[in-house]
Amino acid sequence: MFKKLGAVILMAAGLTASGQTLPPPQLHLPQPAPGATATLPGSTANVAQQAPTGNYPAVKLSARIDPLRIYSGEFFNYLVELTWEKTKSTCEVEFKLPEVPKAENVKATGSEFESENAVKAETEQVKRVYKFNYYPEKAGKATLAQADFEYRCRGTEAYVKVSAPPFPVEVQPKRFQFADLKGNKNFQIAMAAVLLAAILSTVVLFLRGRKYKKAEQKPVEIVQTAEDRALDMLKSADQYRIAGRYPDYFLGLERVLRTFLEEKYSLRWSARERLVEEIASATMPDLGAGIDHFLILSDRVKFAGQEPSSSELDSAYQAVRRIIDYKKLEIAGGGK
Repeated sequence: MFKKLGAVILMAAGLTASGQTLPPPQLHLPQPAPGATATLPGSTANVAQQAPTGNYPAVKLSARIDPLRIYSGEFFNYLVELTWEKTKSTCEVEFKLPEVPKAENVKATGSEFESENAVKAETEQVKRVYKFNYYPEKAGKATLAQADFEYRCRGTEAYVKVSAPPFPVEVQPKRFQFADLKGNKNFQIAMAAVLLAAILSTVVLFLRGRKYKKAEQKPVEIVQTAEDRALDMLKSADQYRIAGRYPDYFLGLERVLRTFLEEKYSLRWSARERLVEEIASATMPDLGAGIDHFLILSDRVKFAGQEPSSSELDSAYQAVRRIIDYKKLEIAGGGK
């Protein structure tokens, strides 16, 4: 069982997501009417979708907020989870980017989503979690607007919609923060007295310490790790997937993998079979098999013009991401 995690920034606050450019439609399937149940602040809303016709999978939806207790002036997240079962009889699903639900006195600051696939015998459990970020500007009750999620079979025109009902939240009064004392006059006087005492103590210590030779200290330089650099490159490469430029996307993933292996383990890029063999023998066979599948698919997309499916795009991303996240990776001749 492998988990597929892809974090993609969907939109800035207040912007409306637009649909991706897709191949010409081949099927015309009707849109089912979803149903929903009401919810209370901090609870989970479960939406039961009417079974769609054709080869659409039935998507289930649940929603919650994190943290459960919301305070004015502190960020919180609205999480909407979509799950469905993918079988041989269901089509390949693609989603339209949703709009960020709005609410009065609650400012939307951004959103992202993560996907996860769990493969079983003849089915695949798929989960996609959308995370909407908010900043409540003042205390009181508010309601997040209905969140609509539209999906369709790849290559068709008709969208199926499932919606999270309006979600009520209650914002508690602002909690005490140390920064709130900045404008307090008594606090400023107290801090001035403390500062003066600290200065006097420093002068005394300095005069006493002049008789001793102090060792020079070199400034600590903050160095970005190879993992951090690789993850930054991975985010840049993922922009090509969002734009639908799949050959550039796979080329970017290869560049991330090549740079990371050379910098972290001094492993030079070699023939596919040799590279896969070294990774598999040094870590786990599953990681090597994932890289092998990724490199084969990458060549097909770049040189044969193959159009990758959304699951293939996710699996390619995860194959490279697992190499970066594998902390105990040791390759012969590559160091620790």
